[in-house]
Amino acid sequence: MSALHENWQKPPSQEKGLIPEPVKIVLIFVLLLAVVYLFYDSARSKRSNQTQIAKMADQIRHLEESSRLVESSLSGQVSRLKSDIVVTKKTTKEELEKTTAQIHAEREKTKKEMSRALANKADASQVAEQVQAVKSAAENKIGQVSTEVGGVKTEVVAVKNELESTRRDLEGTQRQLVDVRESLNEAVAKNSRELAQLRLKGERDYIEFTLPKKKEKTKVEDVYVELTKTDYKKGKFNLKIYADDSQLEKKDRVINEPIQFLVGQNRVRYEIVINWVQKNKAGGYLSIPKDKTLSAERPKR
Repeated sequence: MSALHENWQKPPSQEKGLIPEPVKIVLIFVLLLAVVYLFYDSARSKRSNQTQIAKMADQIRHLEESSRLVESSLSGQVSRLKSDIVVTKKTTKEELEKTTAQIHAEREKTKKEMSRALANKADASQVAEQVQAVKSAAENKIGQVSTEVGGVKTEVVAVKNELESTRRDLEGTQRQLVDVRESLNEAVAKNSRELAQLRLKGERDYIEFTLPKKKEKTKVEDVYVELTKTDYKKGKFNLKIYADDSQLEKKDRVINEPIQFLVGQNRVRYEIVINWVQKNKAGGYLSIPKDKTLSAERPKR
């Protein structure tokens, strides 16, 4: 009975030291999960570490580049500061030298002025005497000048009267010049009709001519005429006149302007008038006194 009771209390499936099969499976599954989790966590940690390492490497490169830039900038600033320091030292030295020279010059000038002042002070009495002498001489001179001024006033009145007379004479001369100018204008023919009227007076001979070409001499009575330049738009021209083996040149003349010149030993006054000007030619007339003997203008001896 005791043996049976002992066997009944300890069945074969529950012997000491044995693990049931379901528990083993659970334990194995748990262990597998733990291993998988460890592998997964290890891989994730590895990837995270690699990412952090890459970030740190980028930060290190960025810091190195920033360091190089800062170092380059600091190097440039240091160079400029050194250059500015050198220039400042040089400028300061030059200014100090200049200021020292000015102070020295001012000191020498002050010494000389003090020396002159002391010398002038010693001669003060002589200067006073000289001033008094100059004052007396000036007073005498003023008296003489007052007398002379009175005489000058009289002369000024006489000169004023003479100037007034001269002014009246000039006005008369101007009126005469206007009359002469008007007479000359009346004696100039601007066209064939006016030239015919001048011929009717019978005082001068009028010879019409045409200068057909520039730079070509044309004989008119006993003189030669050459057209050298024309400005037909403005009615201007240049002319050369050949008479008595001499040449007379007239520049910037205008149409209907009388050109007078003397010819021959008796100095007879001829007159040329150009009435029209074209691009390469011009035309007008030559006026000659009928009586050359009476019209002669012999030079005075």
